[in-house]
Amino acid sequence: MANRLELPVGGATSHDRDVTINEIELGYLTQLAGWGKFDERANEALRAVGLALPDGYRLSVHRGSTTVWRIAPDRVLVRSDTALSFESATDLAVLDLSDSRVFLMLEGPGASGLLSRVASLDFSDIAFDIGSFAQTAIHHVSVLIDHPGPDQFAILIPTTYATSLTSYFADHLIGRVATKSGND
Repeated sequence: MANRLELPVGGATSHDRDVTINEIELGYLTQLAGWGKFDERANEALRAVGLALPDGYRLSVHRGSTTVWRIAPDRVLVRSDTALSFESATDLAVLDLSDSRVFLMLEGPGASGLLSRVASLDFSDIAFDIGSFAQTAIHHVSVLIDHPGPDQFAILIPTTYATSLTSYFADHLIGRVATKSGND
């Protein structure tokens, strides 16, 4: 079994741009899926908890620490720090995926360059606006990459690949070193 990295890890890209990799507490990850009148039903369910359906498939909706991603015409992912009640959701399948993903945060001026090196997308600010996300693959693993703020990228990774992908990111950094967490 591979050794887990001590996070956060910091280093620089080959262009001498700093990046920090850290695991963030995922909290709750809920998938809403439906058929037929999905937009109407999903909006009702999301509005009941103070959220809204994103306007597009590449746009995320952020409300505090809660994020909504429209991942397919009939599917939405919701990440939240507290459990949200979707019990009143009619004609929707509600699935708790909290244990199935790990939430990494890449931060720093080199974060977009590091991602562009390991995924076949352009993560520059011009091509990948703040508030947008993409579903892609990194090292043959499906991931969701969100751009919540300047020099920040949040990545949802399947739990079974978290250690190997985190190491893969860190292996692309020069002068990699574990940094002290603010919680120590």
